[in-house]
Amino acid sequence: MSGSDQIWAEALRTLERGQPFALATVVNVRGSTPREVGAKMIVRQDGQFGTIGGGCGEAEVFRKARVLLEEGNESGARLAEVDLTGDFDQREIGTCGGVMDVFVDLWSPARDLPIARKLAAAASRSASGALITVVDAGSRSEMPAGSRTFIDPRDAGARDAGPIDLPAAQFAQIIERTAEAIPALLEVDGAGGLHPVTRLEPKGGVRLFVDPIVGAQRLIIVGAGHIAAPLCVLGAMLGFHVTVIDDRASFANRERFPDADEIIVKPFKAAIDSLALDGHCYLVSVTRGHSFDEEVVRAALMQPCGFVGMIGSRRRVKATLERIGESGVPIERLGDVHAPLGVAIGGETPDEIAISIIAEIIRERRTGERDDFTLGVRSGILKRLK
Repeated sequence: MSGSDQIWAEALRTLERGQPFALATVVNVRGSTPREVGAKMIVRQDGQFGTIGGGCGEAEVFRKARVLLEEGNESGARLAEVDLTGDFDQREIGTCGGVMDVFVDLWSPARDLPIARKLAAAASRSASGALITVVDAGSRSEMPAGSRTFIDPRDAGARDAGPIDLPAAQFAQIIERTAEAIPALLEVDGAGGLHPVTRLEPKGGVRLFVDPIVGAQRLIIVGAGHIAAPLCVLGAMLGFHVTVIDDRASFANRERFPDADEIIVKPFKAAIDSLALDGHCYLVSVTRGHSFDEEVVRAALMQPCGFVGMIGSRRRVKATLERIGESGVPIERLGDVHAPLGVAIGGETPDEIAISIIAEIIRERRTGERDDFTLGVRSGILKRLK
């Protein structure tokens, strides 16, 4: 997985080796910045893992993290402001730069190994959960900056014993926000409410950073032919947990797919039915035949798979979706199919087609933008059914 998705696994490995580390987390941004809220960087004695954007700003945060690490003071957590505007007037942020507020705190094996295990386990399973960290204690001296706990939104009572002491109602609000899977900096007011913070003004109340688990994003390649091989390499390079599926062991094997995390040799529908597909899954059908692609897409749409892609011409895609729509699959789900799959870059070779497919996956997970061909097909089916 990539640095962003793998951060908790790396944190756990570091602590299990008996090494402390400083964790730098972007908790707030103003203006245009190279990384989003929630971006992280682990700083150890032997270097760093992850990035918060590179450049001079990251170098300054790295320096402060190393100082904290060398001091070894678990209560020495601090906020660092990374100014990328070139202008010290923070009231006006230009389009060419912004400001990142980065929280840096120390993690130690003795104190933090249990919570790191919970975070890494949740991330590996794409399970719900969140790390709650006190960024600013305000007047609450019993909750110093750097205090943290893990919560599971599925169980309001299941949180690690820790120094974060909030009323049940406020934890309920945090759990509700955690379910949205959007990291947020919140301020606790005197009336027991929580409010988003956009500017870290001095003398505020207790400020908490709610950092939901994103989990491992999975690329599921159905069909182990010529396109699948470079697609697997690209998916692994971009940090996906890659699964390759085919019904032929002579194609789906470790020799052809050394970068795959999982290889399944089963009939296509049986293989997909055996997987617990969810919103973190990007499934791509690149099988050896139209009927197989139809079978794959139909099976994937019967689960809450986040991205379902299928290669083929517009004519074939339209006919396939119409048949799927008449087979009992919820019509609303047809608009979730990405087909014909791949950004239009004129690719012809298997490597070029794989790049175009990965480009569409990146566009989807970063921007949510997409072509509207399948949405039009779904609209046409709905009109005919009325």
